[in-house]
Amino acid sequence: MKKVIALIIVLAMLLSLAACSEKTNNSASNTGADKTFTIGICQLVQHPALDAATQGFIDAVTKALGDKVTFLNKNGSGDQANCTTIVNGFVSQKVDMIMANATPALTAAASATKDIPILGP
Repeated sequence: MKKVIALIIVLAMLLSLAACSEKTNNSASNTGADKTFTIGICQLVQHPALDAATQGFIDAVTKALGDKVTFLNKNGSGDQANCTTIVNGFVSQKVDMIMANATPALTAAASATKDIPILGP
């Protein structure tokens, strides 16, 4: 049941990303079907519970979008300053979404951007 709810939430967030994305070309060849998404994942530290949450997120999004999504999976090595650096990199790369796994990663993401959707624990 939790996986179904998580999948629904992820799909809703990704659909909102698609709806809010800029239209750069009005030609018939740019129908939106070609849109790919980049999701930055910042995980505070390697830990079985956090690893499982990250992998569950990746699996759900991949199941929904297939090869239309690229994940940038980074680990903060237990240091909030590293999370801040990672998230600032995601903002500079203009990722479509940030998944922040653990409170320090989420705090860093919330401080780094108000424009990019953030998914936290």
